[in-house]
Amino acid sequence: MKHRSPAVRTSYPEGHQLQKDRSTRGAAAMKLGRRTFLKAGVAGAAALFLPDWIAADPYRPYLRPLSGSPIRIRGQVRSGGGGIGGVSISDGLAVTQTRRDGSFEMVTTDDRDFLRMSVPAGFRIPQNQTGTARFYQPIVSGGSGEMEAVFELEPLAGSDEHHALFLLADIQAEDAFELGLFREQPIPDIQATVRALGNPEAMGLADGDIMYDHLELFPEYERAVAATGIPFFQVLGNHDQNQDRPTDEGSTDTFNEHFGP
Repeated sequence: MKHRSPAVRTSYPEGHQLQKDRSTRGAAAMKLGRRTFLKAGVAGAAALFLPDWIAADPYRPYLRPLSGSPIRIRGQVRSGGGGIGGVSISDGLAVTQTRRDGSFEMVTTDDRDFLRMSVPAGFRIPQNQTGTARFYQPIVSGGSGEMEAVFELEPLAGSDEHHALFLLADIQAEDAFELGLFREQPIPDIQATVRALGNPEAMGLADGDIMYDHLELFPEYERAVAATGIPFFQVLGNHDQNQDRPTDEGSTDTFNEHFGP
């Protein structure tokens, strides 16, 4: 049978314990002070690299310099003749919101490609005739420096709180045969799933690499997703770009022609 050794209690003189307490408090204070010092030092070092006008007033709104010829866009988001307020509108860099009457105004530049609208709750996602989502308009001024943009929305018959999202990742169709498989297998599955869910408000998202470099097959993809009856959004993948372009400029032209931004 094992026996535990009796506990050994060490006692310190009263002065020694007081000195120990003071030392502990001093170490904690020194540790806290070091942290504060480091935080202040990092903030100070970062401030050295900021432009003077930001350091002087860090909360002042930043107005980005114009990189092209300015275009003033005036427009409205409306439904049934009435405007819709609080809708976000963007050129891909700047964002504004519609006023109570649905009107908006934005100054952009001719090097921006599309005007985008964030579809508000309670309204149907607009679609192209090809079945893909149309939440955008090309930015074109015709040389006048002015543009008008109107987004017409259709209200939903019911609530959109019950909704579904279908994500298609890396379809990467390389030829007509593979697109035929896409049309014959995933598309009927999507249709059946929508029905099984009780026909909720649904949307689809093709999450990049829709094609495997053969962009001439985009129309076949469009015909396939149109058959689902739900709007589809598209994300650009590296295999969805024009591979014959030596630089980034123009590499998304074909994708943009079909799907917008």
